[in-house]
Amino acid sequence: MLKFRGFALSSLAFAGAFCFSACGLVNSARSVRPANQQVYVAYAGSLQWLNDRYLGPGFHKATGISYRGQGGGSYGMAHLVSNKTIDANVFESIGTGPLKVLGSQVHYAIGVASSPLVIAYSPSSPYVKTLNAIRRGQLPLRRLFMLMARPGFHLGRTNPATDPQGQAFYMMIQSAQRRLGLKPGTANQVLGSLENPHQIFAEESILSQLQAGQLDASSAFLSEAVQRHLDYIPLPNGLNFGDPADAKRYSRLHLTLASGKIVHGALLEVYVAPLAHSFDSSAANRFVAYVLSKAGLDQFKAEGFRVTRPMILGRRSAMAPAIRQELGQARG
Repeated sequence: MLKFRGFALSSLAFAGAFCFSACGLVNSARSVRPANQQVYVAYAGSLQWLNDRYLGPGFHKATGISYRGQGGGSYGMAHLVSNKTIDANVFESIGTGPLKVLGSQVHYAIGVASSPLVIAYSPSSPYVKTLNAIRRGQLPLRRLFMLMARPGFHLGRTNPATDPQGQAFYMMIQSAQRRLGLKPGTANQVLGSLENPHQIFAEESILSQLQAGQLDASSAFLSEAVQRHLDYIPLPNGLNFGDPADAKRYSRLHLTLASGKIVHGALLEVYVAPLAHSFDSSAANRFVAYVLSKAGLDQFKAEGFRVTRPMILGRRSAMAPAIRQELGQARG
């Protein structure tokens, strides 16, 4: 088995490093592009805006290689790729959990940016005055959780069974009860059941529901709130799952899914990985190299992500030369 190793962060952040099955090297990028060359990226739904509006078109302009993308919950997309329901050659995950689903289809993955959790809210909510006051710091953050616990408050979140954001948000609410000194039972009042049908929405549509005024507030990534110009309340480090320095704290949190599987908290880092034995490894390698380039990382920054020093999971020796070159520059 191949042990993942992280660098550029404390080794504590990867104390629970996991393994992929050992496999051969990824093919090096070719210098001559076939006329029909294409990259097909399967991504977490929260990365749709970034990929389809910026990374994909930027990559096509820089290389001439066609781009296609498809998004959904990270775990759901990982299962579609693993089962070969979709024929992607690059996978972009939020967190490391979905990468485990892919097994030997992934030789390595590279973490490039984090996307902290925030609470986005609707300007048409009947609670907007209170929400604005919390955002401005005129009321303490604990008032937000007390407000969300009200029976008439309409909160949206993604499904923890299929989406790392949904998992992190659920654990964040439970952790906030302890950290903010909220009354026992507040987290249950906010969330209801793990897969509460009144709160669960698809990752690709939840913010559209919010913008349509059908929700008072919803879970969101900072990047999504920035991209869509949403009103939002930031969460402090230790609750937002976006600060690498708090990775050990997140790992102590956990929840049990309906299937009985226990999920532990983890940094909400964006990982990009070319898929082994995909239909065009050259295009996949060049896309990953583009993501690591200054142009690619600048697009992450512009869209509200926090670019982090690259974290490698898997074998550096499996990387194409172009990726190693961009990785060295990104680290420098």
